[in-house]
Amino acid sequence: MRATLNQYFFRRYLVSFFSSILVVFALIYLIDMIEVSRRGRFANVDFSTIALVSALRVPSFVEQAFPFIVLFSSIFTLLSLNKRLELVVARASGVSAWQILAPFVLGSILLGIGATLFYNPLAALAQAQSAIIETTLSGGSTEATNDAAPWLRQSGEGVDSIIGAKSVANGGMSLGGVTAFILGPDGAVRERIDAPNAVLEDKGWRLSSPILSRVGYEPRKLETYRLPTTLRPEYVEQKLADPQAIPIWDLRSKIEVARSLGYNSDAFSMHYNTLIAKPALFVAMTLLAATVAMQFARTGQSTRTIVGGITAGFVLYVVTFLAQALGSNAVVPPVVAAWFPVVAAGLFGVTILLHQEDG
Repeated sequence: MRATLNQYFFRRYLVSFFSSILVVFALIYLIDMIEVSRRGRFANVDFSTIALVSALRVPSFVEQAFPFIVLFSSIFTLLSLNKRLELVVARASGVSAWQILAPFVLGSILLGIGATLFYNPLAALAQAQSAIIETTLSGGSTEATNDAAPWLRQSGEGVDSIIGAKSVANGGMSLGGVTAFILGPDGAVRERIDAPNAVLEDKGWRLSSPILSRVGYEPRKLETYRLPTTLRPEYVEQKLADPQAIPIWDLRSKIEVARSLGYNSDAFSMHYNTLIAKPALFVAMTLLAATVAMQFARTGQSTRTIVGGITAGFVLYVVTFLAQALGSNAVVPPVVAAWFPVVAAGLFGVTILLHQEDG
């Protein structure tokens, strides 16, 4: 009978989780399509392309919302079981709170492992494909963007220059909406180059259809332009690539390459440790949900208490993001930044449950 009860709770929790994912995916997809369609680079693009770009971007957004989905799914499932008095009957038959939570914890662990090992590579691949499409379309756009790549100072073959871009793809190897400034011997800007795309090749950037501007001369449009550089692909990737667009299977090798070359790998290491800690984070969210939903029907907890539990989940999520920022900037070790919020939240949830059960 205990196994049947556990399977029932486990199934109810999974159904609630995947139903929540569908709702969240649809909501984010609608919002993101509106946002993407408002960008200048998509002004003359057909709706199917906009829908495709947005569909490729949404999985990454949903991945970031996974902890919230686990929290709300756990609360909803426990409240529905309480409302139907199923938890009351289970408790009256001698099933403890920890035995009731066991299927939820197991489900959270399995979902966390699946999200880390399988969903993350798919979401990263989709995001990378979206970046490639945006890079292709960004060339004719002059809009400003908040997610523009940082400027890189470079030199090669006696030419000093600064290069930046509006979009990045292929791990920093391809740029879209490129602007480069050629510097003279005195450090002043001598020429400006605007190009739709740039590809990092052997000791140089190959700019396609660039427009070359120089003070006192008419702008010239060229078929191609080679901008010398001594930047290594690994360095460009470390500076320009988004860790979110790299699957967990490749992160470890990226970190090792960066360390062997003496580059800062904290952002990639932080993302890697965050993914490893994701199953534990899901469990922590489940325990937080249990602190406010396990005894709702029996003790008549008010809506304020449930809102307090949800607020605790949001606070944990915010603290996790702050910890990630500290870990990515080498303020604290990435391992500590990734695991401390998870462990603290888990201990908090266990403490509250022990107090509720044993007084």
